Amino acid sequence: QADPAPAGALCCITCGHGITIPAERIAVTGSHDHHFVNPQGQSFYIGCFGAAPGCSPVGTACQAWSWFPGFAWQVALCGACRAHLGWRYRGAGNPEFHGLILERLVESPPDEYH
Repeated sequence: QADPAPAGALCCITCGHGITIPAERIAVTGSHDHHFVNPQGQSFYIGCFGAAPGCSPVGTACQAWSWFPGFAWQVALCGACRAHLGWRYRGAGNPEFHGLILERLVESPPDEYH
């Protein structure tokens, strides 16, 4: 079981581990949220976040099939349960960001419900 996240944090829907906060939402290529389909035909609805300290990137960064030209991606897993939550993007001269699968995040309840 993951430690409880602060009220309003965005948490892993599988285990409740805190992933990021709403204040980290950013726009990339003009929008916070994006719909993409990978080469295998899987559809993802992602949101972009400037930081997601609750995620753990895994694997080697790859530029092939990047949804954001100029950015290499790595798979981002929940730092507690290792569920796939999205991707970390890094580009030369650009700030790093995370593209997180929105349906795999849930907002933590207000403190009185902990």
